Amino acid sequence: MNFDFTSFFTLPTKVYCGFHSVDLAGGETIKVGIQKALLVTDKGVSAAGVTKPLLRSLEGAGIPYEIFDDIPMDPNTEIVNKGCESLKGSGCNGVVTIGGGSALCAGKGIALVAANGGNVRDYEGMERYKNPPLPVIAIPTTAGSGTEVSGAFIITDEARNDYKMAIGGYSSFPKVAILDPLLMRSLPPRQCIISGVDALAHAIEATCTNKASFLTDAIAYESIRLIIENLPAAAFTDGLDAKREQLLASAMSNMACDNAGLGLAHAAGQPLGSYHVPHGLGVGIMLPYVMEFNLPACADKLARMAEVIRAVKEGMSVTEKATAAIDAVKELYVKLDFPDRLTEDLAPKARIPDMARIAMGRWMVKINLRKTNEHDLEQIYERAYLGWR
Repeated sequence: MNFDFTSFFTLPTKVYCGFHSVDLAGGETIKVGIQKALLVTDKGVSAAGVTKPLLRSLEGAGIPYEIFDDIPMDPNTEIVNKGCESLKGSGCNGVVTIGGGSALCAGKGIALVAANGGNVRDYEGMERYKNPPLPVIAIPTTAGSGTEVSGAFIITDEARNDYKMAIGGYSSFPKVAILDPLLMRSLPPRQCIISGVDALAHAIEATCTNKASFLTDAIAYESIRLIIENLPAAAFTDGLDAKREQLLASAMSNMACDNAGLGLAHAAGQPLGSYHVPHGLGVGIMLPYVMEFNLPACADKLARMAEVIRAVKEGMSVTEKATAAIDAVKELYVKLDFPDRLTEDLAPKARIPDMARIAMGRWMVKINLRKTNEHDLEQIYERAYLGWR
């Protein structure tokens, strides 16, 4: 394993994890200077009553709030602008966001634009804004995106065929992240699975970039172990311990990839969003094929993964261990009934050249340990349409 001595790690977000930790939200809101909060969520979370303990905590701390629950599955520039109008019109000076990755990304986008003006697309990229965003407290109700501990977020640009913009910077990290497993109890199994596989992809890809370090690897491998051991129970049962472990693993995977970066599965998965494929589904489908492609350059990293999840047998070579790691991901997919392939219903196969071209332009391609080109990406997509089962 070759690590550059210039590797770094940063996490300015304060993280709480535990049962009933949402009760801390009111006090933390005061500490970060929010006098009136815009509560950003979606109607599904509101209707399920998931926000109730949060509202009790805010009310108990004497924090007034305005609820903005119009967030769709893929928040776009229009919804961010609408949220900014709600924030300014109600006199809020900070954001408390609760929900899945969509709500959390939207909340972070609203906080950034409210402090800087203009349109969120003006700030595409990293550190493209002048003023720090308004303070954000992020409370996930799914275990996948990990954006509650990330300085980056994703917003859809509807003017560019639903292109997924990556935006952020150091001051875009939420001030506080609260991981309360009790908030996952109403999460449908399918969403838990898609989110969980997304988190797995974050962790695995974080180990296979040229920005990885001993610290990011340590966090990523432990996240992988927790996900493989707990995701089925977290999705299919009411096991709160499994949900807690999965929620923690999701945050850990993003701590790793926020510092080490991501790879080809995310690059290849992003163009699928233009066909309204959920992010976690697209990335998850591509992951095993990218792992197979990366194996020649990442054998030692994947072999270490196999050792961590106890998928090795005595006498195995490094390559055999790496293959065992890929097989373990496929076995997890079988347990979860997660799709093993792309289909015409998800995205037209005829658009592979376009998808490869778009994927090749994503920043993740540059740091993926195995170098690639458009032809390689086309072949990866071709294999993904064939499936591995």
